[in-house]
Amino acid sequence: MKLLHVYLFLLATLFSATATSAVYKYKDDRGNWIFTDKKPSTEVETEKLQFSPATKKTNKLVVYTDQQESTHRLMVKNPFYAPVQVGIQSEIYERGFHSLIVPAATTLVLHESKRQIPKFRFSWAIGSPKAKQTPYVYQSPIISRKDHRITQSFNGKFSHAQAPNRYAVDIAMPIGTYLGASRPGTVIAVKDDFPMSGTTQHFLDKGNYVSVLHDDGTYAVYAHILLGSAKVKPGDTVEVGDTLARSGSSGFSTGPHLHFVIRKNTGFKLKSIPFKFADNNGKAFTPKTGKNIGGIRVQN
Repeated sequence: MKLLHVYLFLLATLFSATATSAVYKYKDDRGNWIFTDKKPSTEVETEKLQFSPATKKTNKLVVYTDQQESTHRLMVKNPFYAPVQVGIQSEIYERGFHSLIVPAATTLVLHESKRQIPKFRFSWAIGSPKAKQTPYVYQSPIISRKDHRITQSFNGKFSHAQAPNRYAVDIAMPIGTYLGASRPGTVIAVKDDFPMSGTTQHFLDKGNYVSVLHDDGTYAVYAHILLGSAKVKPGDTVEVGDTLARSGSSGFSTGPHLHFVIRKNTGFKLKSIPFKFADNNGKAFTPKTGKNIGGIRVQN
């Protein structure tokens, strides 16, 4: 508990310093990493980290109405660089419901009328339910010389009990560790606007993340990234090992780690998918709690 209090103090110091954008990272006499907004007075090897909050963007699909002269329109805007399945419940449709796949980064007119658009409800899920998963062994998402401990794996009791995270993996690592793409793809969305962590419901949807769409329609989520550390933007293409961000503890989290999960849309339901990592010798293994995983390369 004492260590957790120390960590939370350091975390608060780190994030309160983002306004000035300068954070210093160094090791003390005992080899512990120290993060502070004040430059060390002693002669120690220090890394200066430059972080600033990204502009807050809404990573949500929206269905809305507008009017062009005398024509009322029902519109849908997909901000993601991935197809999205959308379902709309409204009396404007013969059966009261309409489902479609909205292409990546697209705005569509769903309905036009001389009358005002009646009330409607909608639901959505990233990805096409028609996508078929292909076998793939994922490379380590960590850019590091060291091994890092898997602290929670598939069906973890703490936070991996529900379908979207059932087959997720949590990997502990120091704040600021570089994270790399585990599989080639296109960046769907980036959330990089929240500085804090906690374990109440308030934090469940607050964590920063990078999402990458793969060629088989699945996508990976790299979550709890450090505020201001995202190195990619939506629409970017990435290869294995390309830097995505740096590790943190944003959102629903008890300490610095990476939450890594592969998901697909199964028909308005996002489900996580079991997967395997490649070890340092290229051999596939199923991630398990307590097992170590190495890095993919060293950041220059």
